[in-house]
Amino acid sequence: MPAVEQIPFGAAAFIGRRCSPYGAETGGPKRLMGGLYGPKSARTPDMQLPQAVEEGEWACDQLAQVRVRMTCRHGHRGQVMALCSFHNETVIGGEFTAGEWRQVKTVRRVHGHLEEIQRRQAGFCPPCGFPDSRSAGNGVDYAALQKEWEGIGQSLHAIYYSGDARAWYTPLAQSLRQRREDIGRMFDEGRQLGIVHNCALTLVAVS
Repeated sequence: MPAVEQIPFGAAAFIGRRCSPYGAETGGPKRLMGGLYGPKSARTPDMQLPQAVEEGEWACDQLAQVRVRMTCRHGHRGQVMALCSFHNETVIGGEFTAGEWRQVKTVRRVHGHLEEIQRRQAGFCPPCGFPDSRSAGNGVDYAALQKEWEGIGQSLHAIYYSGDARAWYTPLAQSLRQRREDIGRMFDEGRQLGIVHNCALTLVAVS
């Protein structure tokens, strides 16, 4: 775990700075996967949730203890995040004593978002995995190809579950499947050339 700047607890409490791993404290998440899918990629319009509920899904009620940004060894940097670290959590449980159940409250030390993001969500740098045409060096926009590949997958899903078995064998469906395979081969070639690669991220302290 990298060294990080510690925000004094008293100062954090005084200014009311809460942990904001996904942007809930600044209007909701806008740059998931490094912004690959645009500012509204984290929205859930099909669920018809109120905006406050949507943003609440990404919220954390802990005070921030550190300020960090994600970086990779190729110099890509994410936005600054104020995160919580190790903290106490109250757990309510029960135990059977003297023939009856009683409520038991315990306190345990748990990981914060700093530890959880470094452990579970920092294994892949989006600009390294999906470089655009400016950084790829061979003129291929892998970021656009990734979005096209996923869009084709959604179209094929709709065709497959349309209720018409013949639709899967139409020229349209066949061309979509072929295009998706072509995109997959382009990514394979990019990996062989070292243009497309997986690059782990590290949370680095910022002032």
